[in-house]
Amino acid sequence: MMSDEPQSPYRAARRAFIAACEAAHVESVARLNPAKCADGKPLFMDCAALGPRHAQKAMLLVAQDAAGAGMLTALLRTPQPVPPDARLVLVHALDPAVFAGVAGDPVWPSAMLGAVATEDLPKVRDLAVLALDGTGESLEPVLQAQLPRAKIRTLPPARDAAEARDAIAVFFGQ
Repeated sequence: MMSDEPQSPYRAARRAFIAACEAAHVESVARLNPAKCADGKPLFMDCAALGPRHAQKAMLLVAQDAAGAGMLTALLRTPQPVPPDARLVLVHALDPAVFAGVAGDPVWPSAMLGAVATEDLPKVRDLAVLALDGTGESLEPVLQAQLPRAKIRTLPPARDAAEARDAIAVFFGQ
């Protein structure tokens, strides 16, 4: 039975992101957040990666709100080609509790970002971070701790998917 209750922006964005991953044939990994949404259902940070795990050059796109999530989804719907020796990692809802408007564990997003660095970027030596909500500077210390040999640079936030696409193309030299 379908509910007449409106879907939360977090839930709608997550469904759109996962559907875009599936349509692009890109696997996504979900990490369960300890907080619950106002609807009582679980919250997740979702990640998707394009390109080889052993890549030494990578770009990390991080979305925390509906606008950033929309950009990630748009990028997946018309994927940017990634060079064969590079990796593009998309993080949807770095802190899903904040996205959903509920109290969460303030340490959880950093721990999960560290896990993403360890699992998705283990060989990276050149990393660009594009935080779609403009909080990229705060991500650098966590990433540097997990990737001590990497040169990490934070790019200016993109205002829309076209700007994000341009930043990806410039970084990968396309």
